[in-house]
Amino acid sequence: MKQALNKIFWGYILVLVEIHIVAIDILPDPVGYILIVSGATLLIQDFPVAKKARNLAVILIFVSLPTVIIQQHIDYFLLGQPSLFHGWSVYSTGLGLVKIILVFYIFQLLMSIVKTSGNQALLTRTSRTFKVYITIMLAGAITTPFSLNIAGDELIWLTVLSGIISFIMEIVFLVLLRSIRKHGDGSRTVRKW
Repeated sequence: MKQALNKIFWGYILVLVEIHIVAIDILPDPVGYILIVSGATLLIQDFPVAKKARNLAVILIFVSLPTVIIQQHIDYFLLGQPSLFHGWSVYSTGLGLVKIILVFYIFQLLMSIVKTSGNQALLTRTSRTFKVYITIMLAGAITTPFSLNIAGDELIWLTVLSGIISFIMEIVFLVLLRSIRKHGDGSRTVRKW
């Protein structure tokens, strides 16, 4: 259990962090998705919901290959330009939505793990974090197309604020994942942790 959750944790960090040197991402997303696939595969026998996370992560390995050589972030000074909806931005938005679906399945897996452990406090925390995370991330994804109707400076502030809130939610998700991993080390369950 610990090994599987560690792989998912580090895989998600590789997906989250983007550091480019010249044009190459030194923390490539496909490698992160490979780690997530590996971690989810270790959990499938005890938690069948892990199969959905694994299958989506396999798809993302291939879909995210262009991100190795092209930066994913949107240049704030290009927001509002007609090019926002061309090629890369459509791909980037679609990839972001698929990532949210992957996190949805990872949350389902985490809730299954916590239910098995019998720790009600951790189950409540996981459920609450899931609701807040999905709500905030979907709200951000849904409002992005409407941001073209906002003036320049206001758009920059809104984008920065949205980015900060999204980053905080990603950190909250990672902290929860680590907490569940640590809890799993000493839990009393029928399944082997």
